[in-house]
Amino acid sequence: MTASLSPVGDRAGSAPVPERYTIDGLARAVGMSPRNIRAHQARGLLAPPTRVGRTAYYTPAHVRRLESIKLLQRQGFNLVAIEAMLGVRRPTVTPAEPLTAALARLAAEHPSLVYTLARHGVLERDGNGAIRVARARVVQPALELRHAGVPVPAALALLAEVLDKLRVVAEELVRSTGTRMLSLRRTGPTATSWEQLDQETTALTRSLIGLLSEAFRVVAENSGEAAIAEFVAAPVALDLQIEDELTVDNG
Repeated sequence: MTASLSPVGDRAGSAPVPERYTIDGLARAVGMSPRNIRAHQARGLLAPPTRVGRTAYYTPAHVRRLESIKLLQRQGFNLVAIEAMLGVRRPTVTPAEPLTAALARLAAEHPSLVYTLARHGVLERDGNGAIRVARARVVQPALELRHAGVPVPAALALLAEVLDKLRVVAEELVRSTGTRMLSLRRTGPTATSWEQLDQETTALTRSLIGLLSEAFRVVAENSGEAAIAEFVAAPVALDLQIEDELTVDNG
């Protein structure tokens, strides 16, 4: 029977062999189901195992890779974003530049862009001075643009541009909506302690942020699909028109 984990140098006098896991042993080692492991492998996030006969074996490198994926998922990244961060290679698509490499290059070539994203709290520097993502939820949509052919640096530049524009609008909306929200409150006993005041302030702040965020999401969803369809269709229609005109002229 094959063990799930083969130690280095099983037999005395034999040459050391690499540590290896069966799919079940790997699943136990990383706390993940074999089904999820196979799914990561199918997406290209995990390298295929080595086969000996009819048995597939995984190595400690697979363990480290899966632990990295789990860590990124705990930080809020979805699998599409993780693919971009780890530089997953697909046979029919030009390999994507890993996010870590893209951020390092971005810091060297476009420091003002990194500064802008850091000012918005999207990027930050770790203890070693390396650039890392601080707000995964904001970065994920930008990373997903790579499936539409937009490189990571260009997508981050677009994100910075949007954040700068929205900041001006948001500051005005926060003031006007916050004032209006306070005026609509029912009259009643005011806070009698600093703790109650903090709780009331926190509740109002969360309500304001939630209201503005979801309202913007609704407006963007309502107008976004139609707008993108129009933008994409316009150059195609122009090309078809030119082709028709050339066909008529040649006829």
